[in-house]
Amino acid sequence: MDLRREVPLVAHAQQGRNRKDLARSAPRLRGRPALRPRRAGPGASEQGEAVSRRNSGPVRVFSARACAAPLEKAAALFQQRTGIEVQISVCARHCAKPVAEEAVGEAGSHDFLQEIAEYRIHDLAISGAEYLLDDGEVRGIVQKGRRRTIAYRTSAIIVPRGNPAGVRRLADLARPGVRVGISVIDCLKGLWEDVTARQGLLDPIRRNITFHANGCVAIVEAVAQNVVDAAFGWTGFAHLAEGRIEIVPLAPGQQIQRGTCIGLLSFSRQAAAAGQFMDFLATPDAQACYREFGWTIR
Repeated sequence: MDLRREVPLVAHAQQGRNRKDLARSAPRLRGRPALRPRRAGPGASEQGEAVSRRNSGPVRVFSARACAAPLEKAAALFQQRTGIEVQISVCARHCAKPVAEEAVGEAGSHDFLQEIAEYRIHDLAISGAEYLLDDGEVRGIVQKGRRRTIAYRTSAIIVPRGNPAGVRRLADLARPGVRVGISVIDCLKGLWEDVTARQGLLDPIRRNITFHANGCVAIVEAVAQNVVDAAFGWTGFAHLAEGRIEIVPLAPGQQIQRGTCIGLLSFSRQAAAAGQFMDFLATPDAQACYREFGWTIR
């Protein structure tokens, strides 16, 4: 069962819009019609059936685009087992189109939490780093204490297909003339510092940073289009530009891991069903979907 992306006509919510306007422009992934709840049997539970009966609407999840692929598979499995419909939205700003968007001025300060807060129609949010949900709690967007870690991604170097600059290890990013890209928002924010500072390579690699990207999609496209020779990313990025980029693993002592996590939003309208889906994503069956796309399970 696949869930398909539906690209919104309007990507940016303007100030002064009412909630109905925001709901129209919110990014969406269409879920298939909810299945009938199963009787007790393999993969189904009485609790799931009860929650499904109590909730008339779907569970709406807002996800970072780079985390959407395994989420879609896990959501389809959950819907099949419980009959609870899950609708997945993906960010519609910097990640809406596969372009190498460079951060300029205030554009680099927009994070996915702002988009969630403007729409106010989702029950859950999935981010590619725990610190984002920390910020969400402080800003009153994510309910405190209502979070789960699903899986982990490991830092890596991403290079264009064929690796024309011959980047094989972290120290190669300090070579003269190597163009390095970093992301300044969301799950990759600050990752380059976390990796290079451990090795005493902050200064030489910083001098080679030539591109500041607006998020995961932008940094992947910058690499795929040879705007840069290499960039800091995750081992799970290969599926975002299959056949166009390659992953150069970092040595174990140079690796950083960040959690892909889910939190219940303060304006959730389907809290019971959303809580059940949140718990499901931390189960082995759901985590297997993430392992398939390069995440690490602990």
